[in-house]
Amino acid sequence: MTSKIIVTLVGKDHAGIIAAVCNYFAQNDINILDLSMTTVQDFINMILVVDVDKYKKTFPGLVNDLDRIGEEVGCKVTAQKEEVFSMMHRI
Repeated sequence: MTSKIIVTLVGKDHAGIIAAVCNYFAQNDINILDLSMTTVQDFINMILVVDVDKYKKTFPGLVNDLDRIGEEVGCKVTAQKEEVFSMMHRI
């Protein structure tokens, strides 16, 4: 598995969103390398670069788990491999 994954989170801001995602990362040996977060009125937009070198599950497992967490907290949480994200966002 590629060791760097780009995780994005978008939704209506409320207590516990960041904790849910970060707790999942901590429980699964996923290290946050960089993050940026913006809130506009009641909405949150966060992008994280994470290292999944020690992650034991598959990439589809990560995608499914983050999708489930997103549903639980009422946000859209997605994961993309770094090279796919870079290709999609190059100018």
